[in-house]
Amino acid sequence: MSFLTELRIPHSGSVENAKLMSWLVAEGAAYRAGQALYEIETDKTLMEVEAETDGVLARREAAEGDERKVGERVGWCAPAGASAEGIAAALKALDASSANAAGAELAPTPPASSSQAAGPESGGKLSPLVRRLAAEHQVDLARVAGTGPGGKITGDDVLRAAKSAGDAAPSIPGYEDVPVKVVPNSSRRKAIARRLLDSVRNSALLTADMQIDLGAVFTAREHLNATRQSRGEAPVSVLAYVAQALCKVLRMRPDFNATFTDSHTMLWQAVHLGVAVDCPEGLVVPVIRDADRLGVEQIDAAVRGLAQRARDNQLKSDELEGATFTLSNPGSLGPVLRAEAVLNPPQVALLGLPALLRTPVAVEGPEGQWTVVVRPVVRPSLTFDHRALDGGQAIGFLVDLKRLLEQQAGQA
Repeated sequence: MSFLTELRIPHSGSVENAKLMSWLVAEGAAYRAGQALYEIETDKTLMEVEAETDGVLARREAAEGDERKVGERVGWCAPAGASAEGIAAALKALDASSANAAGAELAPTPPASSSQAAGPESGGKLSPLVRRLAAEHQVDLARVAGTGPGGKITGDDVLRAAKSAGDAAPSIPGYEDVPVKVVPNSSRRKAIARRLLDSVRNSALLTADMQIDLGAVFTAREHLNATRQSRGEAPVSVLAYVAQALCKVLRMRPDFNATFTDSHTMLWQAVHLGVAVDCPEGLVVPVIRDADRLGVEQIDAAVRGLAQRARDNQLKSDELEGATFTLSNPGSLGPVLRAEAVLNPPQVALLGLPALLRTPVAVEGPEGQWTVVVRPVVRPSLTFDHRALDGGQAIGFLVDLKRLLEQQAGQA
């Protein structure tokens, strides 16, 4: 009906599925352009879907907790100023139109082939959408009760059946008598698990690490932060210095700023640095665009801003797409001694930062004598795809990073 407009899950980068977490507008309520209508969870983040124009929410077709494909309908809206009577009439006409369409579909037809025939529970011929959803979610249509006109199985019926199956507690032999609380995995956790498993299956992972003395970084940072403090600004983190040096190495060694396939290696011509952020809902990796063009203070501001928006679930989809290399910093969470990690596909390498430690180090003096002093050190772990890169290249990468941080940090 032209009076009513469909509300659909918006397209957003590489996102394919979304869960409707909450409705923010009641049925029959008016809303303004730019107002949030509902909130969805994707495999990357939580996001609010805003209205493009003024209007009235006529009907919700998805319940909170329902999963939908990108582009699928979740409701209907009416023009701004529409009366309750006018909306009710339009919805009644819509339902009648749907019932007529279903009746036509249920009209006698020549015998169908076994691949097209539907069981008695389906209420008639299955739509292509129903077949596709059933295949994707591994739902047995013979066990699904249709709620559409004439008992027809709808896409919503398939998704509800898939959700019910997913919410069921798994049966683990030998644990039948052990008390358990079953918590359904979020869309983000499912996506993290799927991506990491794919990474391990499809990459030849290897990790190398190297001890780096951060004394020069601490000296440069102390001078910079003294100036910033006089201006009432927050101190710059050590992570920002490491990130800037890392970007310089990626420009020097483009094979690490790349994607590997069986037939080609794609060398990305921009350094878009992904920075892993630990959030209550799960790990996300927002992206700093053209990070190699930024100074230490700019990188620090970008990291702080992205991390805060990640924890507040305010990241936009384009802030989670297109990273060419990832920097992970588990050392910020505790005294981690090694930061070996799984690659973030389709990247060929990742740098993990463990905790910064002050430890005794043997230092050679100007006349060749050796002394033991306490220095701030870190042992970054470079995880790489051995299909694309060799061990010698990885060692060279770490040597370059060590040289920049130990000798040129003050000039960063």
